[in-house]
Amino acid sequence: MPRTLRSRLLWSYVAVILAALLIVGVALIAFSSVSDARLLPSLERLSAISRTNQRELLQLWESGAGGDELQGLLFTTSEQADVRILVVDTEAEQIVFDTNTGDDWVGDELTSIERPQSLVLTNGGRDSIFGSFVHTNGSRWLVFAEPHPALGRALIFYAQAEPTAGEFFNEYFLRPLVYAGGLALLLALLLALIIARSVARPLGTMAGAAEAIARGDYDQRVPPQGPDEVQRVAGSFNSMAAQVKATQQAQRDFVANVSHDLKTPLTAISGWSQALLDGAAEAPDERQRAAETIYNEAGRMERMVNELLDLARMESGQLQLKMRPVDLSQLLTDVHHSQLPRARAKDIELTLDAAIPLPTMGDPDRLTQIFTNLADNALAYTPAGGRVHLATRVAGGSVEGIVTDSGPGIPAEELPRVFERFYRLEKSRARGENGRGSGLGLAIVYELVTAHGGQISVSSEVGRGSAFIVRLPGNPQT
Repeated sequence: MPRTLRSRLLWSYVAVILAALLIVGVALIAFSSVSDARLLPSLERLSAISRTNQRELLQLWESGAGGDELQGLLFTTSEQADVRILVVDTEAEQIVFDTNTGDDWVGDELTSIERPQSLVLTNGGRDSIFGSFVHTNGSRWLVFAEPHPALGRALIFYAQAEPTAGEFFNEYFLRPLVYAGGLALLLALLLALIIARSVARPLGTMAGAAEAIARGDYDQRVPPQGPDEVQRVAGSFNSMAAQVKATQQAQRDFVANVSHDLKTPLTAISGWSQALLDGAAEAPDERQRAAETIYNEAGRMERMVNELLDLARMESGQLQLKMRPVDLSQLLTDVHHSQLPRARAKDIELTLDAAIPLPTMGDPDRLTQIFTNLADNALAYTPAGGRVHLATRVAGGSVEGIVTDSGPGIPAEELPRVFERFYRLEKSRARGENGRGSGLGLAIVYELVTAHGGQISVSSEVGRGSAFIVRLPGNPQT
């Protein structure tokens, strides 16, 4: 089996050409077998020989030549034209002369000539006699004779063996078919080279770019060249390369951020535990401070690990939602109550607009996690004296939960990536209040909203704040 595209194309073309030639050849042989057209060239040839030879005979007769000279002319013409010349006595209907001396038919009858009705000789006269003749020995012959008054009772027949369908095909069709097949093969080779080059070159470029990406060069891109299908593959490849590059960069950022976030609590836990072991923290207030620090930092690490586990479950499809009717307004009211102490501690106004019950279907715990994360982010980035607002509303057949803040806002160029896994906004402020953020909160929110069959969007203006809108399917049956 050919392995390269070029060889496969070439062999495909060769197979098609050979099949076409075979079909045409069989059709021509079948046509030659059933059609009288195969007899026409031979009869036209015999007609031409007859006209020329009889004119020479009459000229020789008028010059006073004898019988031997006339027979000599017939023998010469027979040998040169490769035909058999028979002289028939029309009254006796018998052959009186035959140029084939080795197997002469002198004395035999030459009758029952089958004239093809569908053939018209361009060189034959109205009285011409032509057609197929079957001798008593079973051989088939084509004969032609042109009566002439000067010959009296004599009728000169010019004969040759009737061509078979195979002989006719070999003489008139085989060579053109061979030439056509050879030309077609050359064109097939040229087309295979052109098409293979137009396809193989961009594919080779893509293969090289893929190998470079596998080595870590994520800046590789390929030009859209070749047929439309190959250009679409090139476009998809470039999109994939860009996504791979973005993913790799996000993963590197994630590893750096998580490493920093893990290192900070581990350093605090290690330092205070070492102080306790060394007796450096002997006073009761110092021991209390050490215990609180170790507890808080361990809790921070636990939250980060739980977020990583949640994201892993979502990515693997192992997250199970316990769906049941939920009042979105009541759920945001509960989130508002739970976040009030933190808002007051930061001197942030936390308001709520969720007076109308809005039923939906969802997992209460996971929906609470969604809006708690959004409210937590809003409080983390809103400065003292600012405002965070929670609200619900109806949007067609859906219900929406909205979290807005008066924080610093998100730059427009970073908005498309806020929900990406492992992506964190501006490294200088991505960890939020007291370094609490892990860069996974919004990715988890996006996955949870999607798992509920909903959508989440964000709008923001730098210096004025952000708004996150969660749209969920309504549940009118409740």
